[in-house]
Amino acid sequence: MSALLELRGVSRHFAQPRRGFAPAPMLRAVQQVSLLVQPGEVVGLVGESGSGKSTLGRLALRLLAPSEGTVLFEGDDLGALPGAALRARRRAMQMVFQDPFASLNPRRSVGGAIAEVLALHKLPHGTAEVTAALRRVGLEGSDAARRPRQFSGGQRQRIAIARALATQPRLLVADEPVSALDVSVQAGILALLQGLRAELGLAMLFISHDLGVVEAMADRIVVLYLGRVMESGPARQVFAQPRHPYTAALLAAAPGSRRPAMTLGGEIPSPADPPSGCVFRTRCPFALPDCAAAVPLPRAVAPQHEKACIRDDLAL
Repeated sequence: MSALLELRGVSRHFAQPRRGFAPAPMLRAVQQVSLLVQPGEVVGLVGESGSGKSTLGRLALRLLAPSEGTVLFEGDDLGALPGAALRARRRAMQMVFQDPFASLNPRRSVGGAIAEVLALHKLPHGTAEVTAALRRVGLEGSDAARRPRQFSGGQRQRIAIARALATQPRLLVADEPVSALDVSVQAGILALLQGLRAELGLAMLFISHDLGVVEAMADRIVVLYLGRVMESGPARQVFAQPRHPYTAALLAAAPGSRRPAMTLGGEIPSPADPPSGCVFRTRCPFALPDCAAAVPLPRAVAPQHEKACIRDDLAL
């Protein structure tokens, strides 16, 4: 089966303000990331704030251009597509953002917001289409005339999901879709996404810092730290037997975890000045001098399970 979405060695660097005559420093937000999302699959992208998760989500949809590497959707290199062809491709790949209020125009009715997306992609955008989109997420056609401020946070996120799914995409990038919501509302949105996945055969790149949410949603997990992949593999396997110290530390710090506590030293380094070798080594309790020598490449530790760590003698 060919991948729906494939990232090959993707990096994204941002130039920082120049100081004097020195060259402008580069913030390395994402470094040499490769991942696959198969049709109908949910891949969870996890890591602390500043790990590059949201940047990677935007790179996946070509909302940002990579500094290096290739992004393919259904085998097509998105960077090689002219503007019109890329816009046509975007019909099949949509995004849901963290803050549903910020992602909706407060001056436009929610029906108008959905119709606008349909019209942009030259699809039928009348009352019937808008009503169907709203009903798919548990709202009513009569809600189309209301403004975003008239809805609760959970309802606004449902509207954002309805707008994203109106074009019948095959891939949804969900960037922290429940983190701005009350805990009591989160379960309903997650159940909605799970139901839509089953109904529509929808694939997702699901971005979250909440491991409990990712465990409930994802088939596979990719763990990011300072823009690099530390570990990736089947969700059940990674949660049951993490193979990278950073993954083990994240799981130990999760609320309600029964795993032994793991203390990480220091603060997350700046992506403008990452450590040499393994970027995690300055905080890793198991670091060796050799960890500073070279960037460890992801390598197989079990079927479809990889880690970027030189040590195999750790009991995590």
